[in-house]
Amino acid sequence: MFQIKWTKKALLSLAETLEYWNTHNSSETYSKKLRLEVKKKQLELSENPKIGIKTAFDEIYKIKILKYYSLFFRFQNDKIEILAFWDNRRNPDNLEL
Repeated sequence: MFQIKWTKKALLSLAETLEYWNTHNSSETYSKKLRLEVKKKQLELSENPKIGIKTAFDEIYKIKILKYYSLFFRFQNDKIEILAFWDNRRNPDNLEL
């Protein structure tokens, strides 16, 4: 089982997304659903890191969360580092890893 480590940038992006949905929907329902799915995928990833899809970025993989989000990650020794929590509807040219 791999240990998962989030970068500050990825955590900030996740927090901003959750806050957006709380405000936009005037409810925490969707945010809770999204947070639960992130936890599920994180657990799956820690148990089976091969489920990630190779990206065009060197040694970086992604895993989809629900319909519109992805986690971008890389392997560092015996750890998986989450580099970005990304809204797939955004311009991919703006993704900085």
